[in-house]
Amino acid sequence: MPQISSHSLQLSSQSLQWMIWEITEDLPFFQTYPENWLTHKSPENSASQKKIESSAARFCLWNLCQQLSKGPWDLRKDERNRPYFDSSNFHISLSHSFPFVAAVISHEKPVGIDLERYGRNVEKIGPRFLSAEEWNRWHDSHAHLTMAWACKEAIYKAMGVPGLAFQPDIQLPQLATNSFEIHVRDKKISISMEEFEHFACSIAIVN
Repeated sequence: MPQISSHSLQLSSQSLQWMIWEITEDLPFFQTYPENWLTHKSPENSASQKKIESSAARFCLWNLCQQLSKGPWDLRKDERNRPYFDSSNFHISLSHSFPFVAAVISHEKPVGIDLERYGRNVEKIGPRFLSAEEWNRWHDSHAHLTMAWACKEAIYKAMGVPGLAFQPDIQLPQLATNSFEIHVRDKKISISMEEFEHFACSIAIVN
């Protein structure tokens, strides 16, 4: 089974459930979640890569929900196309970078998850999402640039603030695979990072 990781993460006194999956299966394998979780704005090609990624991420989320044995799990999308549970105090976040997908669920605290494959041209976009100080610190390390991108994406998802800017608003310290905390605007954010063979993953929670 191509499940890479599935466990609870204790982050800033909050227990998070998360799962990462490597896609090797076809679309029907993943569509075991409730019918109302299906996306209806998918490309005509039902086996398209994007639809498989979306379905695999929901598959991970559904498996996490079953571990919690709570509900109902009424999955919706907001005006910014972000998934959430209606009438629930659980917060969720999904991420995908083919062939990898991830999902996280948190009780009461807003959460964000992001995974980024190594090999993407982060050197080209680095100056656009890093401050000058951050770029000087990590510009010669592909791994650190990838981790920084995943970290800022996770924070952005957790914050859910329109107009939040990666350069002036999200300033990162030295990156570490253990958890650390930063302040973004008026919020304290706890972050955990993990490196895998082919990608980096970051989880952020708003305290």
